[in-house]
Amino acid sequence: MNRLQAIVLALCIAPASALAQNQEDTGLGLDLSSDQKPQDETENTAETPTEEPPPLPSTVAEPPPAEPLSPTERDVTLDDRVKSVQRKVYLKKGRFEVTPLVTLSVNDPYYTKLGAAVRGAYYLADTLAVAARVSAVQVLPEDDVRIAKRTFQSRIFYSVPQWSAMGDVEWSPLYGKVAFLNDILHFDAYLLGGMGVVNTETSKVDNRGPSLAADLGVGLRFVARDYLAVNVALINTTYVDQPLNTSKGATQNLMTLNAGISFFFPMKSTGRESE
Repeated sequence: MNRLQAIVLALCIAPASALAQNQEDTGLGLDLSSDQKPQDETENTAETPTEEPPPLPSTVAEPPPAEPLSPTERDVTLDDRVKSVQRKVYLKKGRFEVTPLVTLSVNDPYYTKLGAAVRGAYYLADTLAVAARVSAVQVLPEDDVRIAKRTFQSRIFYSVPQWSAMGDVEWSPLYGKVAFLNDILHFDAYLLGGMGVVNTETSKVDNRGPSLAADLGVGLRFVARDYLAVNVALINTTYVDQPLNTSKGATQNLMTLNAGISFFFPMKSTGRESE
């Protein structure tokens, strides 16, 4: 190759090299690596197994398991619950009761029998008691007696009780509580029955002595304090008497309304802590 041919060859190669460089700068060149890269990525994708995404954390935190209660805590929890049927607060077993009473007859339209009484009781059980009652009675005539004697010249034969001594057994089957003046009063209802004697104005005639008698009645006891209660009872005392100026004896029924205040000893009820 002579010098002239070398110059011509250089002139031909220079434009072609400049054109190729221009195509690379403008992005018009042919990139042979682009076809190889997707193939490599496809091979890598086929060879590498798809990994599962980790589970998302729970947004709601689960409470820790509750610790078991100790025996002491279990007892306290059970005691703090409100019971549908609560235990009795007012207990009477083994206690003494002393009750002063005022008595008033309710079944005699002609003579009012007004008196005072003292009652004592001992409770063998919370619902059972033995009691004794001593009463003094005064008989007062009503206006109907004077009208009957003056207008109709009537004679009324009546018994005049003076005092009585009775022994009773009391049974209290009902117990409850009522609301009174923003306070709660406990009460119990009771039945009573017993026997004793009644002394009348004719008991001294022929040395008859007091007449045998029987008691039957019902009552309510409202507890204001552990040691204090209001006692109301309706009692019928039946006895046989021969009134003055008569020759025949007759059965007498002395029905009285009794009201008083009961005092209990010991003064503290052992059921108060269950309230």
